[in-house]
Amino acid sequence: MAPRIHVVINPGSGKPKPILHTLNAVFQPRDIEWEISLTRKSGDAERFARQAAENGADIVAAYGGDGTVMEVARGLMGLETPLAIFPGGTANLMAVELGIPKDLSKAAELAVDEHSAIHSIDVGRSGAGYFLLRIGMGFPARKVEYADRELKDRFGVMAYTLAALKAIKAQDEANYHLTVDGKSFDIRTLACEVYNAGNMGVAGTSPVPGISVEDGLLDLVVLREKASRTLLTHDIEHSIRPGDDLFDHWQARQICIESDPPQPVHIDGEMVGTTPVTIDILPRAIRVLAPRGGQQGENAR
Repeated sequence: MAPRIHVVINPGSGKPKPILHTLNAVFQPRDIEWEISLTRKSGDAERFARQAAENGADIVAAYGGDGTVMEVARGLMGLETPLAIFPGGTANLMAVELGIPKDLSKAAELAVDEHSAIHSIDVGRSGAGYFLLRIGMGFPARKVEYADRELKDRFGVMAYTLAALKAIKAQDEANYHLTVDGKSFDIRTLACEVYNAGNMGVAGTSPVPGISVEDGLLDLVVLREKASRTLLTHDIEHSIRPGDDLFDHWQARQICIESDPPQPVHIDGEMVGTTPVTIDILPRAIRVLAPRGGQQGENAR
């Protein structure tokens, strides 16, 4: 029996494309029953996703960027209904993390392919909300702040590189007090991030090895002070080479971060205030459709 699919669409994401025509070309020949919801404001995607699941949708898909994907994921937390990701944003990092094609037609085909897999992935949580990707403080947050919608519309994914150059030249180091599963550390740094997913937009890239959305752990990554001084005219996230020893790295289930002075904070690309923050992990909190063999921990459909 063909699955019932509900697609939550953020019409403000990406570039103008014939989205409905593409989806219909995939679904109609397979006799798939499908419907859509269009978001207008923050919170719509979460509400639409939960309503669709409660009304019997077999799959709820998110078309948009990583922010839209996280909103839909929030709506599906605690439910068995799997999430399908249809990349429609600028970076689409969670799609890259799970090996989901960036081409909309191929991503839709994956969602209805009986040979695809369901991955049970972790979700991070802080007082400011949930996240699939990461929370960043200092330089990473300033980069997000500078990469506004106007810059992304003009330059696409290159907007993040331009924003990074501007952010890192601010040279705003801070003193951080870190509590990692009850153990305390003090460090001075330009950049501090807590990862659930480690990729940087290209499959296989990560600041440190071993970051996984399926291991039940958070990864705290801090740029070392001496390293920050050598990177003041570069984009950190695209200057990393295998063997570089630029970061301190901890894995934990709960992390508390304070800083002096307080630093800006982003969650999955959304500015949410300043430090301090307390973060923990919710293991296997949502189910996501992805290619078989892309990550560990997959389950048969």
